[in-house]
Amino acid sequence: MTRPNILLISADQQRADCFGFMGRNIKTPHLDQLAADGTHFTSCITPCVVCQPARASILTGQHCRTHGVHDNGIDLNPEIGAKGFAGAMSASGYETGYFGKAHFSTYHTFESTGTPECLKSSDQYDENWFGPYMGFGHVELMLVGHNWWAPEKPPFGQHYERWYHQDGGATRARS
Repeated sequence: MTRPNILLISADQQRADCFGFMGRNIKTPHLDQLAADGTHFTSCITPCVVCQPARASILTGQHCRTHGVHDNGIDLNPEIGAKGFAGAMSASGYETGYFGKAHFSTYHTFESTGTPECLKSSDQYDENWFGPYMGFGHVELMLVGHNWWAPEKPPFGQHYERWYHQDGGATRARS
């Protein structure tokens, strides 16, 4: 029996009906194709309207009171994160990966926390680090997922920020 590929897409501040496949006059052809070929959920309710607790709940399957992240600025315990769906899937033989803004840990802190998502710790992770992190075997992270700040300059930041300043968008943004 062939096991299915599983792709979970999550976005901050995006209404559920902002896709072409949801009947709106919006062009989202790639997402429409993914929805047509797979499954999409139409009745999801977030356990918390704040990003970091909601993401921790998606990863762990737990309510905020259980995993302990009830507001932004509270890091998910990596041991709890590693026992979430990604860790369970990895343990059952799936190759797992996370791409983008994870926000399981806090980006902006006064001191280094040691996590790869903390700006003040990010320089401790070299360009060859790709995980594991929170149960995912492979990660390629971006630290700031909002568009009102430019990506951090190396040695700070993670995969996206290094790409951006190496040969990616920074050159095009200045032209």
